[in-house]
Amino acid sequence: MEKGHPIKIKVYARAIVAILLITVWSLVALSGLILWLAPSGPRSGRQLLLLGLTKGEWGDMHFWIAVATFLVTIVHIAVDWKALRGVIRYLVSVHREKHAL
Repeated sequence: MEKGHPIKIKVYARAIVAILLITVWSLVALSGLILWLAPSGPRSGRQLLLLGLTKGEWGDMHFWIAVATFLVTIVHIAVDWKALRGVIRYLVSVHREKHAL
């Protein structure tokens, strides 16, 4: 970082949250895909599936990654609330103008 161009804390926070969102949504999608492709039926949760984890362990991991995804999404909405509100107002006004014509 240069002294002449300090990074604002909000911009930094938005960048970190965006990277976290991409990461956790990718992980939850990947673990969901693994669970979807996994064999089903009796005893399917006891055999090693991938990376030394059973289907049950993948399910547990998927759940906790989904919880983290939910929390990061809430933080994202809080950090970008002003921008989100502006986009919604714009879309509503464009929609109103379209139907007024």
